[in-house]
Parts: sequence; structure tokens; C-alpha cells
Amino acid sequence: MWTALQTISQPTATALQAVATVVAAIIVGVFGAVLGRIFSRFRDRQDRESQWRQHAIELTKLDQERKIKTMPPNTILVLRPAILDFLANYRDLQELGMKTPKELYGTILKCRISERTATADPEAAKGSQAPTEPGSANTAQ
Repeated sequence: MWTALQTISQPTATALQAVATVVAAIIVGVFGAVLGRIFSRFRDRQDRESQWRQHAIELTKLDQERKIKTMPPNTILVLRPAILDFLANYRDLQELGMKTPKELYGTILKCRISERTATADPEAAKGSQAPTEPGSANTAQ
């Protein structure tokens, strides 16, 4: 093979070298673009998840404030831990990336909402489980 390459004329060798350089540049460019696209998707996914976490935190804060402000006086209502609401909001926001808002709303209404139970007796509230509020998501799915 080496002897066959030595018999190639100078202009042909120069042209062959130029073609090889162009092919190598194209290969490097294609692989660079593919790798760049993969890393870009990964970064976008991380950014989206970060935004979902921030939105879930804000929704949880607003929901807790609403629950406290709308709590009737002289009624003891055991609120669910805020982390459960955060996890439910985060899950719903993740699903919103895969479902339409209408489909997600239907799922929430059908599967994740339970009725509020309140008591005026403080002793009964101590021995019972923490009831859930309407509109909050049920995370046991």
C-alpha cells in the first residue's frame, strides 16, 4: 500500500489531502453539533426542573397562607404538612409538561381531591389523623 501511495503524482496527493481535511472537518462538526445538542437538552431539562421547584414553593406558600386566612374562628383544623402540598404541586407541574392543562385538571378533580373535615373539639383533633383540605392534592397515589 505504501508503494502505491508513492506512485501518486503531487497534484493528486495534494487534492487527496484537501479532500481528507474537508471530510475530517465535516465529521468533527457533526459530532460537535450532536454533543452540543445533547448537553443543551440536559441543561434545559435542569432549568425546567428548577423552575418547577420554584413554582411549587410559591404555590405552597400561597396555599398555606390561604388556608390560614380562611380558617374559621373557633375551629381547630389540623393542616397537612406543607411538604406534602409542595410535593403534590411539584408532581402536578411535572405532569403539566406531559399533559394538557385540561387533562391534568381532570386527573386532579377525579383522583386527588378529598373533602375537608374540621372539628370544634380540641381533644378530638389530637387523636385523629390530619384531615386534608379541598383543593389540595392527595399524594398517596
